[in-house]
Amino acid sequence: MMSIMKRVILSYLFILFAFVTSYAQDSINIKTDSGATHVNSAIRQDGTTDPITLMYNEGDFRKVIEELEKERNEQKALGLESPELYYNLGNAYFRINEIAKARLNYERALLLDPGDRDTRHNINYIMTKIEDKIPVADSFFLNIWFNAVQNLFKSNTWANIGVVCFIILIGCLVLFFFSRLIFFKKLAFYSGIVLIIVVIFANIFSFRQKNKIENRDTAVIMTGSASIVSSPDINSKELTVLHAGTKVTVTKEDRNWLEIEIDNGTIGWIQREKLEII
Repeated sequence: MMSIMKRVILSYLFILFAFVTSYAQDSINIKTDSGATHVNSAIRQDGTTDPITLMYNEGDFRKVIEELEKERNEQKALGLESPELYYNLGNAYFRINEIAKARLNYERALLLDPGDRDTRHNINYIMTKIEDKIPVADSFFLNIWFNAVQNLFKSNTWANIGVVCFIILIGCLVLFFFSRLIFFKKLAFYSGIVLIIVVIFANIFSFRQKNKIENRDTAVIMTGSASIVSSPDINSKELTVLHAGTKVTVTKEDRNWLEIEIDNGTIGWIQREKLEII
C-alpha cells in the first residue's frame, strides 16, 4: 500500500513539475539586453565605449535619443523589449528636460525589471519635478507587503526560482520516503513545506508580473495639461486637470476616450491622444 502511495505521489509531482517547467519557459518571452552595468546613473553599457555612450558623455542627448529610438523600433518589430534601453532613453529625455517622456521610459524599464533600484530611484526623483502632487489612496498593508516582495524580481526570475525550488522539493520528498533516519525525514518534511510555499508564491508572482507586461493598463500624461472630465464628451463637466508626467491607471475605453483612475482614487475620462500607455 505504501509503495503504491509513493508511486502516485511521485507521478503527481512529475506531472506538476512538467507544468511548472513549461510555465517558466513560457514566461521567458521578454528578451532583455545582457551584461548591462550601472554607470553613475547615467547610461548603461556592456563595457565597451560605443558611439551612443560617447555621444551621451559629450552631451549630444538628442542624437542619443534618435539612435535609441531607432534601436527601440527595431526591437519592437522583432517583439523584443529591453529595460536597459528604456532606462537609457529615460536618462536622455531627462537631460533635455522632457519629463513626461523620461518618466514614460523609466516606467517601461521598471515594468520589465521591477527590482531595479536605479530605475525606481529615478522615478521617485522625477516625481519631484512633476507639477501634480497626488497623494496615494491608503492601501491595505498586506497588499503593500505582497507587492513589495513581488517587485523584488522580474517574471522570468520568479519562474526560475519556482522551478529550482520544485526540483529541490522532489529531492526532499525522495529523502522523506526512502530515508530510514528520523532526523532526515523531519528535515525533508519541514523543508518540503517551506519549498511548497515558495513554489506557489514564486509562480503567483511570476504570473502577476507577466500579466502586467502583457496587459498594460497604466499610462503617463504626455501633454502640458489635460482635462479630466466626468464622461467621454468634450462638453462634460471638468473634474480636474493633470499635467505632463503624471501616471494614471486606464480602466475603460470608449472610442477616442479612456477612463482613468488617479492615485487618489478619482475616476474620470481623458482623450486618448493626451497620454501614452506604458
